[in-house]
Amino acid sequence: QSANSDYKSNLDRLISSFSSDTSIDYGFYTGSFGENIDKAYAISLCRGDKKPETCRSCIKNSSQVLSQLCPNQKEAYIWYDDCMLRYANHTIFNSMEFGPYFWMYNPVNVTDENEFNEVLNALLGRLINFAALGDSRRKFAAGNATAEKSQQTMYALVQCTPDLTQQQCSDCLNQAIKLIPTCCSKRQGGRVVSPSCHFRYEKDPFYDLASTSPLPP
Repeated sequence: QSANSDYKSNLDRLISSFSSDTSIDYGFYTGSFGENIDKAYAISLCRGDKKPETCRSCIKNSSQVLSQLCPNQKEAYIWYDDCMLRYANHTIFNSMEFGPYFWMYNPVNVTDENEFNEVLNALLGRLINFAALGDSRRKFAAGNATAEKSQQTMYALVQCTPDLTQQQCSDCLNQAIKLIPTCCSKRQGGRVVSPSCHFRYEKDPFYDLASTSPLPP
């Protein structure tokens, strides 16, 4: 469905307000602009370990790329390492959307798959519980765990758009990790990304340790 000029101008005004809003330092932006059928709704979420300047820069870049790739779409979604941006001509707030989703994986295999999976699942479970308990500004957690036999440490992060309830966030992330056997079996790293949540794990640190809160034991 193509967007008319009124909707497009409403959308442009809305999204440009995200990247210029210096009052928000927690990386989550929502808003709507316009009236009736031309009203635009948008959400932008930055990764929980990213600084506000990096966040706003990513949103600005995302909006420019999205308007080039999808100039006439009434609904679109773009995802980068540092942020995601999503818009529609209907409300998209407070609802869990798992699709469209995609995955990526590290091409290197693990040495002990069973132990790796056991430790990874426990780590992701802890992170999901912690993130889901977050407030309406932030539902994010990052942490690591070390396998006893191989002494291999793995690092992971999980995040939901914080407009979700605790249950919605938990459901979204659990749906995502159920895809690990399909997307990332035996791999040292992988991620699943959806409009409402995402997770990633790797054997090497990939997030800013200084910006993340330590997990409770």
